[in-house]
Amino acid sequence: MNIPIEWQYKNVVYEDIEEKSPYSFEPYEDSLGCFQLSCYPLSEKGPNPNFPIQKNNSKVKWLASRMDDKEFDVLLFHAQVDDLLCMAKYIYSAKLRDDKKIQEQIEKVKLALDSFRVIPQTDRELARQLDKHDNFLSSLTASYDLLNNALESESYIEVIVILANQIDAFLRSSIILKKQLEKKTNNIEVKYIFQGDDEWGINERKIYKKAQKMKILDDETFKELNNLYDLRNRVIHRYIISFIKTRDIVKIAYDYLILNEKIRLILKSYEEMQYGKGFGIYGRGYSKDDEFDETEYKRAFSWANDKHLIEKLERKL
Repeated sequence: MNIPIEWQYKNVVYEDIEEKSPYSFEPYEDSLGCFQLSCYPLSEKGPNPNFPIQKNNSKVKWLASRMDDKEFDVLLFHAQVDDLLCMAKYIYSAKLRDDKKIQEQIEKVKLALDSFRVIPQTDRELARQLDKHDNFLSSLTASYDLLNNALESESYIEVIVILANQIDAFLRSSIILKKQLEKKTNNIEVKYIFQGDDEWGINERKIYKKAQKMKILDDETFKELNNLYDLRNRVIHRYIISFIKTRDIVKIAYDYLILNEKIRLILKSYEEMQYGKGFGIYGRGYSKDDEFDETEYKRAFSWANDKHLIEKLERKL
């Protein structure tokens, strides 16, 4: 479903809302109403014999209705698709019924519902992988806000921490892309880009070693990276109990900046290797001639906003 970039996913914003239906969306700024989407297994709810069961991965015909009262207007939409009962609502104050801005939001609701598709069951594992990849990219995007703030305030320990995180992310992504190229697959090995609260992840040293083994890193860069990571650990864990000076930390941060850009360009090369291949994350719909437009920047800003959830760091859309 193409959710408008100006809408924020609200379930993760409020701690008392669970990650389950209904999934709620509202504009980041000047919210007048709430859009909610719910999906339930038909086997759980039981199919309604009066509604057709539509095919997955095709345009959905919604049964529209209203449920207004003195306080709220509610637009309702229902559809049975494949193995799911799909429901959508748009809720706003009855006092705003004739407000032009509400009418504009209702048009966005209709456009979003027009883009709605149910993913075939055979493709849902890939969809889950792509969801984790989107989270990975949004986190990487948000890290640049933290890095810029740290550079501006000359907080060099924070600079080192963030750059080490980014280098680790670039290498994880490079490993995934190279594996896709070698196996000619769309499969994303999520273990490299997502670690749940109760999961044992793959640490940075193992990522460096894996990247060297796959010849993403040459031996010289691998050695340089490990030496810098030793210094990173010394800064974080032994600043007070060693002879390291604050001046040394500035030099370490500078060296990390240089290496960060070197490894970012390695990742860029693997992204470009996938262009036109027809498989992989960047194999379709990307080219070297692509230029970012306003929509792409807004999407990046919305990703960062959703990662931060801090007003001070919020980008205006």
